[in-house]
Amino acid sequence: MSSRLSWLDGSEAEQHWIRELLRLFTESEARDELGIGQLRDAFGELLFPGTSTLHTRARYLLIVPWCIQYAGRHPGRDQAVELDRIERRLITTMIDADATRGLIGRLSAAAVKTLPSTIYRSALRRYGIDNGHAGAETPAETTELTERVPGRWPPTLPPPPDGFPDSLAALELTAAEAAWLRENIMIRVRGTLLEHLLRPGNRPDERSQSPWDDSAATSAPPDPAAALEHARKFSIAMHGAALLYNLLLAEAYERADFTDITPRDFREALKIWNDEMATVGAWDRPDMWARLIRVNPRIAAGAARRFADTWLGLVLDGRVRDVADDPRLRDLVAGREKTVKKAQSRLVNRNLLGEWSGDSGTRPLLFRWPQVRRMVIDIHDGVEAADAVTT
Repeated sequence: MSSRLSWLDGSEAEQHWIRELLRLFTESEARDELGIGQLRDAFGELLFPGTSTLHTRARYLLIVPWCIQYAGRHPGRDQAVELDRIERRLITTMIDADATRGLIGRLSAAAVKTLPSTIYRSALRRYGIDNGHAGAETPAETTELTERVPGRWPPTLPPPPDGFPDSLAALELTAAEAAWLRENIMIRVRGTLLEHLLRPGNRPDERSQSPWDDSAATSAPPDPAAALEHARKFSIAMHGAALLYNLLLAEAYERADFTDITPRDFREALKIWNDEMATVGAWDRPDMWARLIRVNPRIAAGAARRFADTWLGLVLDGRVRDVADDPRLRDLVAGREKTVKKAQSRLVNRNLLGEWSGDSGTRPLLFRWPQVRRMVIDIHDGVEAADAVTT
């Protein structure tokens, strides 16, 4: 049975949230047709350490520890089973309380496959919230996740509300929770754009579409500002590769006598992209690569870097105006997709080509911005609400 979203009357803020949710369901940044996911993720970690495109609300950084602690109250039981039961019970509780904005399991309820304890696991470690297990990278090791280790949780960890988990009725942070998370995260992400955004007065705009369009993000100090500028230029430049790939698909689709999709739209999109490339200007690409390699040393000798560096070198060297018909650029993109996808390549596999929707990974790279923006705003909202009460 297919899922369906209904549009309900509500406040402007509620309607904005529904639009955000719809955008997340159609988000194609995660599609990695050209095998640059390693670079995309390195940029995300460079700018916003510990975050993920699966994160929805900041309070989960506390809810997950609370669930694990609750599961540990009965050491004689299977702790993995107990944690699973509590997390699913909490989803039902939140749905009953109509606290569904950003709720993991909002649509599938307790039948959701991936639970918050898995989604937020790496963030809990990165921010020093969970210090009790150094390994456990897979869901199969959930038993270790629930083991009670001395000193596992910070002694200052905010407590759950009385009656937890049945009493939890909101994903909004209390003032004390927001202040604790802000301080705890900022200590561990110093010098990054994420730290800057968490500082007082740097609340992101709920409607900003990218970090380089957000006034709070663009007011960052020189070093994170330089990282953000690298990300902006990389997003613009690699967007052209994604558009060219879709142009190649559209041409192949037309040659195969499929209907409804023509190359014309992608040629027009590449013309617009050509104008956007004019904003890239001078670019210290060695500095960009050095920063990304510090985040992930495997990038240094990887095929993703070779492909991206070749593409960047060519389009920054005067080939951008003829990108739609440049043989070297077309061969570069086609060759990369065939290497990455192998038998699943749409440029090779006619059956897969026939299933093409007409748009494959053409949204610009945003490096987790929609999710980071929501998480950071959650923290600002909690702190600012307390400030408003005291003034």
